[in-house]
Amino acid sequence: MPASFSAFLIQDEGIGMTENDVSHIFERFYRSDPARTKDGGGTGLGLSIAKWIIDRHGGYFDVISREEIGTRITVFLPSRI
Repeated sequence: MPASFSAFLIQDEGIGMTENDVSHIFERFYRSDPARTKDGGGTGLGLSIAKWIIDRHGGYFDVISREEIGTRITVFLPSRI
């Protein structure tokens, strides 16, 4: 029997990301904006930690981003019935 999933999404209307950036966002220490420093923009670990957690629960992410429009990240987790 195929697993069913529950989902939630996070969406912004920010600057969006390039296709190349989207392919790297779950890598540790990756920051798409070269102007960001750890003093003012985080460490680049947040999404890699989130992916580790979701992977361990058998879930996955779907990421859609368009430059100048924004980004939507949907998180899918197996439903426990």
